[in-house]
Amino acid sequence: MSIRRLECETRSHVGLVRKSNQDYLECFPQDGVLLLADGMGGHRAGEVAARVAVKAAADVISSTSWEESADVLQSMLLIGGAVEGANQAVVQAGEENPDLAGMGTTLVLAVFRLGRVFFAHVGDSRLYRLRDGQLQCLTRDHSLVQDLVDEGVYVNRAAARAAGIGDNILTRSVGLRSDVEPDLGEEMLDPDDLYLICSDGLCGRVSDHEIGHIMSSEETLCQMGDNLLQLALDAGGRDNISLILARAE
Repeated sequence: MSIRRLECETRSHVGLVRKSNQDYLECFPQDGVLLLADGMGGHRAGEVAARVAVKAAADVISSTSWEESADVLQSMLLIGGAVEGANQAVVQAGEENPDLAGMGTTLVLAVFRLGRVFFAHVGDSRLYRLRDGQLQCLTRDHSLVQDLVDEGVYVNRAAARAAGIGDNILTRSVGLRSDVEPDLGEEMLDPDDLYLICSDGLCGRVSDHEIGHIMSSEETLCQMGDNLLQLALDAGGRDNISLILARAE
């Protein structure tokens, strides 16, 4: 199946302020699949949305018979279909239970195969890659802050926040509408690449410079995971904090 097996390390912490953890993640190292979601909604609905989205997307991927001849386009269509499946599952769960109405979630998924990483995302959870000591964010936040910065209204995210624009205002999410518009991408793998998927409990509180510094260290993935989590807690831990560190074997 030309799947790249992964060495993975995960962390998920409720933080220092929230009463429940509305993040949810799953890793399938033998299948080269990573998924993470950050839910939103009252009465624990965000927790439900995140779990439903991740499991539905994982089901779509796992139920697909990967053919050795499957090409890049087919792989991209698969991950897009996984996000659509997640969206349908969250919408349906909200329709079936009035207490869950209006729930939604971010979603990031990555599949390692064909010498590439294929990825899709909706919302402001992120996928990073460390290559040759340089950290690069491979996803673009679907948020009002990011849109305003991209449009030149504000110089950077800090300026937008200073003007009172909340970081938590998403422009796209999974489950709030009957249709979903994920961003899809694919990148070639290099042997020493290190990947990070995280919720904004980490990347919204800890700078890319600090994240890159930890990921560039000679420490194990376990130590990196502990250090990244501690940085987010030291920054206030105002949100749930979840992360996946992965390296292709």
